[in-house]
Amino acid sequence: MLLYLIVFFLSFFSCQALRCTTNCSYSYNSSTPFLYPEKCNQIVLAGKCEAMLIFMYHSGLYLFKLTSDSSNVFYDSHNHRHSTLRITGSNTIYLSYYVNIVCKDKDDCAKDLAIKISTELSQQQFNFSNILTELSPYLIAPSLSAQTPQLNCYNSMEKEESCIKYPENGSCSLKYRIKTNKITQSCQITSYENQVSVTMYKDPDIENFDILCTRSLCNTKSTLNAVRSILHSYNITLTTSNERSTGLRFQIPIFLMITTTIFAFFQKQIYISHDQVKV
Repeated sequence: MLLYLIVFFLSFFSCQALRCTTNCSYSYNSSTPFLYPEKCNQIVLAGKCEAMLIFMYHSGLYLFKLTSDSSNVFYDSHNHRHSTLRITGSNTIYLSYYVNIVCKDKDDCAKDLAIKISTELSQQQFNFSNILTELSPYLIAPSLSAQTPQLNCYNSMEKEESCIKYPENGSCSLKYRIKTNKITQSCQITSYENQVSVTMYKDPDIENFDILCTRSLCNTKSTLNAVRSILHSYNITLTTSNERSTGLRFQIPIFLMITTTIFAFFQKQIYISHDQVKV
């Protein structure tokens, strides 16, 4: 009887081994539709499947990467998306989009999801000239000069203060924590150039929307609402985060349940045998 239980126990957990495609790295560009590379055929048994996707829309270069890890431990923060739209001093837009996927709920879960996301996001196209025209009135001002010697920003107390003076470099900063509905305003001083950017980050627990701008007193809620609305109209958003948190997380209670059942069974058999000996 003990032998049968051991075989069942080992067979159950051998069925839980996760198959993941790994050592797959594929770069392509916006002129080429995404097609899953045939060379990506190395499959291993692992604790979790992983994928990393990068979309550099300003240059039209994209990256598709699949890996794996022997450990089955991961956190919600490992599954995240973030995007940065940066406007340089020459009024050039750089737009990047990153996706990290970690999962263990089924074989090749990262691959399946990465293919779906890549097929969708690689087809997106943006009119950067129009985006710049709409964002500029909220985010961008000419560089400081003798005629315009000072940049003023709102601070954490929502009070106006001097941020930098010519010829220093800096930006007004607004950080919005969406899930707690908290806005933080400040001045950000830099050593090289004035920064204008919008950064979005999202994982199953956190969702942030941050702005750096160079217009005086631009770090306001009205700027936040306007910028979010403009980006949304061009479909520059972070879609629903892909929380892949099933799988082995639920196998731990099953393991304990089976282990407890086995020990309870043998304990009962010992008691029965002991009673029979007494009789």
